[in-house]
Amino acid sequence: MSRPTVPFLIVLALGALAAGCSGGPSIDTVRWEIERRIPEARFEPEEHIRLGRISMGLIHGILRMVPDAEEGRQIVNEVHRVEVATYRVKSLPNLDRMEKETGFERDLARAGWTVAVRTREADGRTWIFLHNGENGAVSNLFVVSLDKSELTLVRLDGHLDRAFAAAVAEHPQKMAKQIGAGG
Repeated sequence: MSRPTVPFLIVLALGALAAGCSGGPSIDTVRWEIERRIPEARFEPEEHIRLGRISMGLIHGILRMVPDAEEGRQIVNEVHRVEVATYRVKSLPNLDRMEKETGFERDLARAGWTVAVRTREADGRTWIFLHNGENGAVSNLFVVSLDKSELTLVRLDGHLDRAFAAAVAEHPQKMAKQIGAGG
């Protein structure tokens, strides 16, 4: 490989790593923020799965070889990154301390994310954040679900509006029933 090619490849690799990044806190940062907000809260890691562009590319390739997987392929092809972490709650004294806007909410808002859903139930809290890409399409989803037994954090990146549209197009009656619009 020629010497001038090496810097070009380094710049290309860095650009590839930066592409599609929409900012916002990592899954680990959100867990830490909850522990900081509620000092008595402690979480024990159970599972943490990270599927980046290479892993998702492998999954896309495998799906191409599976007969009759067209509908799944259309949905999965639009997802570029998946990260899921679950933690067992070791201690969680009082969820009322989570009433105010949290640090991870502020971090996500600064990075252009919006709160799509925020629920407050007696035994749990859930937040769903969305981030739109340059063209206004949904490009990222971040879910935080916390109850007395488990903390679940999910982040999806990609062309999520297309993935959702493919899922709805494949089963419109089922989707209409689930949201209460179908008969």
